[in-house]
Amino acid sequence: MVRDDGAGGAGGTEWGLGSHPLLTASTSLTTALAAAHGAIDSGSDPSWLAPAEQGALLESLGRAQASLDALLMRVLPACSGPDSIADDTACRTAADWLAHRQHTRANRLHAASKLGQSLARWPRLAAALASGEITTDHARAAVEALDRLPRSGPDALDPETLDKAETVMLGHCREFTPIQIRTLGARLLEAVAPDVAERLEGERLADEERQARRETTFSMSRTGRGTRRFRGEIPELHASILEAALRAVTNPRRTHLDGGIPYDDSRSCDDATVQDGQRLTDSQRLGQAFCTLVENLRTDRLPVHGGSPVTVVVTITEETLRREATEHGYSGYGTTTGGAPVSVGEARRLGCVHGVRGAVLGGASEVLDLGRKVRLHQGPQRLALELEHPTCQARGCDVPAPWCETHHVTEWAEGGDTSVEDGALFCPHHHHRVHDPTYETRWHDDDTVTFHRRC
Repeated sequence: MVRDDGAGGAGGTEWGLGSHPLLTASTSLTTALAAAHGAIDSGSDPSWLAPAEQGALLESLGRAQASLDALLMRVLPACSGPDSIADDTACRTAADWLAHRQHTRANRLHAASKLGQSLARWPRLAAALASGEITTDHARAAVEALDRLPRSGPDALDPETLDKAETVMLGHCREFTPIQIRTLGARLLEAVAPDVAERLEGERLADEERQARRETTFSMSRTGRGTRRFRGEIPELHASILEAALRAVTNPRRTHLDGGIPYDDSRSCDDATVQDGQRLTDSQRLGQAFCTLVENLRTDRLPVHGGSPVTVVVTITEETLRREATEHGYSGYGTTTGGAPVSVGEARRLGCVHGVRGAVLGGASEVLDLGRKVRLHQGPQRLALELEHPTCQARGCDVPAPWCETHHVTEWAEGGDTSVEDGALFCPHHHHRVHDPTYETRWHDDDTVTFHRRC
């Protein structure tokens, strides 16, 4: 490679424009993107492409975006050291320098730089991101799970186990959404090192629960506009219960928000009712749902343990429950329907004072098969389906299970049974697609469905 004696440096040298491979690549990339925008501006409408070609174009752009993100992650730390652009301009990091040049906040760039440094510990994930095989959000979710694994101290995992963990997370990145990966990542240690997972995870959760109770706060302040502003921090478990309640109330199939505050405040409430919350933002719908919960509190029963319209399921193995019941070590753990991990001690306390339903794996349960006697899925069956499938079973759809409708995999009219085994959950949109003859429905081994328009 050749360095040119540059006039831009003070007595030093700098790379000639285009002579460094990274400069060449970035210049070519900018030129190619300008040509693509110019093609659209000149009338090359992407909608003219056949559906298969549109899919190929979108997938290619997505891979290019991920690859570009990976490149930026690797370049930012390298441009932050001595004799760098950051050092030359007295910026703390290259992320701060670039944020200043782009007139934006540096948070996103700092996060990218940090992720790039973390990916250096997991080379196969880094390579997958660089090739565009996975997205940045997938990589971040996977790295968060991997970095939680013990790599030092008496419980440190050996290199072979860490390599296995990276393989597991890379496989998850190819099949699941980032939100699902975070849920799966919470159980990563159990998957790769079950001999130490339960003890370490139980101890960690017990410590977190104690810390969460100490850090729990709540305050209200008047805004002077007829409202009060809430501020606080609550444990993950209780946040999961609250979210489950709010999502149940904000189900778009319900009409409880009709007549609520329209999104367009310039119109009066009298002539602009809200249908299924479609003209409310998500935060507005949750706010109104919170008010609905408050209005329906059993104030005549407080603080006695009253009935609750929300059921929280804690899943735990029968073996763990029996062992902890006799040993009182409380080192195991379970999970709620909202994905919040719960220690055995917390699960036992909840079972004593709240309406918590336990899904004990390996133990007895309610009748979940009603055969042909009842056409619609009943409460326990619905609960079991939501426990198995937290979102719509259409692949790629993240509509939460409480908003979904139950479906007979084998149609009732064709002799199907009303059971969990023959049941499925679909959001209203995909439930219509299941019954739409213009679409072919394909079931996959992971209990998800894809749709393809028939020719």
